[in-house]
Amino acid sequence: MAALLLQDGQNFDGARTYEVVQSYLPSYARPRFLRIQSYLPVTATFKQMKVKLAEEGFDPGVIQDPLYFLDDSKKSYIPLAQEVYESIRDGTVKL
Repeated sequence: MAALLLQDGQNFDGARTYEVVQSYLPSYARPRFLRIQSYLPVTATFKQMKVKLAEEGFDPGVIQDPLYFLDDSKKSYIPLAQEVYESIRDGTVKL
């Protein structure tokens, strides 16, 4: 998973992000999940607080931030809906 912070006034474009990720990263390095945050929490020494993000995982029922899933069949990052999450958990969708 990668956490992103969008510039003010910008909207997330899943198809364009997919194109950029595909052209710059090998398949094993492409983030399967993207989390769009309104701010990036940091420590007093300006280190990103990753432990909390890792603990929350990718459950859309827990996370309030928008989540996206890399869908190679659609060549886009799609919103991670609860049914997609359940398909991942039960093994219907392979990671």
